[in-house]
Amino acid sequence: MTDGAHGGHAGRMSESKKPAARGAAFWICYAVVAIAALTGVAHTAGAIAAQGLGEEDALFGIARSIAILVLALIAPLFRSDDALLGAAVVLTIVLAIDAFVGAMNGLLWLTVWSAVLCLGTVIAATFLARSDRIRGRG
Repeated sequence: MTDGAHGGHAGRMSESKKPAARGAAFWICYAVVAIAALTGVAHTAGAIAAQGLGEEDALFGIARSIAILVLALIAPLFRSDDALLGAAVVLTIVLAIDAFVGAMNGLLWLTVWSAVLCLGTVIAATFLARSDRIRGRG
């Protein structure tokens, strides 16, 4: 084999791995964002169920949680990295605040779960954003 033939083969292999890495990054980020968004909806729905429809804070909370979930769920319809990354940024902020509120109120489960989801969202979004740079988009 000549160097030219070997180099061409190696180039094709690395090019074929880029779309696979990008696809994996998208779906991993999507799964983490969807889980985090569903958790937010479930948490606020639980507060409404426990306190009734008269609890305005929980109603405002579920409105925002549903909006984030809808944004996260429609991203794959358009294969929109930007929409998914936008949802990830919003969720990161919300989850970080949730972890802080949980810590301030002595709610260990809320603090830990929110912190874990926040960290997972940051990692998944970073993986997706870096896959964009690798494929020459960013």
